[in-house]
Amino acid sequence: MDRQILERLRETGRLPSPKGVYLEVARLIDAQQTTSREVARVIQSDPALAGKLLRLANIAIHFERRPIVSVGEAILILGFAQVKRLVLALSLMNDQVRSCPAFDYGSFWTHSLLAGMAAQRLSKLLGTVLPPDEAFTAGLLGQVGRLALASIYPQDYGRLLSAAEAADLHWLRAEERARLGVDHGELSAILLGDWGLPQLYVDAVYFKGASPSGTYLSDARSIAAAQTLYLADLVGGLCLSETQNRPEQEAAAVVLAGHLGVSKESLFILGNELLQDWGEWSKILGEPVLVQPPFPPGLVSAMTKEEPLPEGEAPSSLLRILVVGTPRERGRSLPEGLIRSGHVVSMVQADLRPVSPDPVQPAQMVIIEWSLPDAPCRDYCTALRAAAWVEPPYLLGIGPTLDDGQLRAAFRAGLDAYEVAPISEQILDAHLRMVQRLQGAQREFGRKWQKLHRYATTLAHSNRELRQSALTDPLTGLRNRRYATERLQQEWAVAERHGGELAIMLLDLDQFKQINDDFGHDVGDEVLRQFTAALEGLARQQDVLCRIGGDEFLVICPDTSPDGAKFLGARICESMDVVPLPSVARGRLHVSVGIASLKDGVQDVEALLRAADLALYTAKQGGRNRVVIYGEIQ
Repeated sequence: MDRQILERLRETGRLPSPKGVYLEVARLIDAQQTTSREVARVIQSDPALAGKLLRLANIAIHFERRPIVSVGEAILILGFAQVKRLVLALSLMNDQVRSCPAFDYGSFWTHSLLAGMAAQRLSKLLGTVLPPDEAFTAGLLGQVGRLALASIYPQDYGRLLSAAEAADLHWLRAEERARLGVDHGELSAILLGDWGLPQLYVDAVYFKGASPSGTYLSDARSIAAAQTLYLADLVGGLCLSETQNRPEQEAAAVVLAGHLGVSKESLFILGNELLQDWGEWSKILGEPVLVQPPFPPGLVSAMTKEEPLPEGEAPSSLLRILVVGTPRERGRSLPEGLIRSGHVVSMVQADLRPVSPDPVQPAQMVIIEWSLPDAPCRDYCTALRAAAWVEPPYLLGIGPTLDDGQLRAAFRAGLDAYEVAPISEQILDAHLRMVQRLQGAQREFGRKWQKLHRYATTLAHSNRELRQSALTDPLTGLRNRRYATERLQQEWAVAERHGGELAIMLLDLDQFKQINDDFGHDVGDEVLRQFTAALEGLARQQDVLCRIGGDEFLVICPDTSPDGAKFLGARICESMDVVPLPSVARGRLHVSVGIASLKDGVQDVEALLRAADLALYTAKQGGRNRVVIYGEIQ
């Protein structure tokens, strides 16, 4: 990646740049001694930005914890760096300068948001690539180079996008380099690096759709990150695509998912989850675009069906082959013969510089023109073996006769086989069959692994359901006492660590025992269910509702003062007259509320609960149907 490109494009004055609040947020975060409250205050000075940031932050932590409800909490949970990136993305989204008529800005940001959501879910599924919130940001900003080209070269880039071949990303990138001097993948990586994103994300964005080049990714995590982002891009594009090459995109997504160890079923479930969540998350966009399922039901059925292979037939007769140099087969050029046989052949000149494993379609076989002295050839083999290929390729050397010592050195360097040039068609065919058998064995291993993965996924799902069941009250659907204890400990720790507020409310239904005794448990159960529904309607998003006893409820109120909790408790008491209770209970049921908070000087969770219980007792002794704060008890 050439940093000089950035300087050249910056001189045009049209490079997309974050503005307004972002610049102040970046200045504060980059400075030392900055507090989270200072950053939150700057963000909250722009209410529209603050609201969108909360939505984006909640997408970023989806699956991880309760929703984020304040800018301060977003900073505490995500950290300065991640909040800075999200504000950066929002600043670019809100830029009203749209100078390229041929560039569909709405589709671009829709695709970007879908790609971020898909990257997040893939990261969660794989567990070892990127943290889900950071994968979301990398996916969201991974195509920003296209936005930059549309801003810098509105006319030239518009003509490129209007071409019939523009749907082919490899064609588009080649034309961008030829006509504009840089392609959108490289420019995306340059911009992300300039904006301070970690090098892992910069490399992943650069290589995710690139063909082999003169540099290579040397660690498995970088390759996996590149593949994850490319798959996320494919899934995001399929939610929008109605083009003729859609079947190829669908097939590419399934193949790449398989390389990553994601089963077809898991990929299709991921696609459905994107559509289910899109209605909520699309509100962050000013002009959301209509989306569709990335994998239609008919395709799901067809592609998940396993077709048995005829006995004795290889799983696939065609291979992806990388030819280095110009080795010859008897009577013709070796690459020419391979291509005529239907194999997918890539060629690299014999300068023996390391090449990158293609992140999408890695070579299954590498044929190297061997020459003497052979130290460069051995070094090249070592470099190929060090590169993080998803499926290590079969390395075949073809060249002059080697003595035993030279052969041993070549094999130690990583070569799998060696043949003296020119190689005969029969010998080459034997090596091709060997590679096909190895590929068949790898596919069989992959199928078995996917079955094991499906079993593990099902088991994990069952375990989650069992845990949810163990933490849920079966009658009301609220969390139970066990969950309440765990969650209260967590919220206490957060409030203590960050100097926040925390209040709890204990609620007790007045006269419930009498109603239960007079009219039976069925009526009592219906009263509890209706009260729960009313309580859920009155509570705020951040409140945690729990049933901890027969007619006793606990409400955990993070970031809430005693007065804020008292206001909520009063609303609950006043609403009892309109709760749709069974006719025999109407007018007879009221609620008493006891409140305690960190401001009451309690030392731990148990003391907090005791304080709330004393406040509740005082409310009941004082005539019921009222709210009492522990700190106000005389």
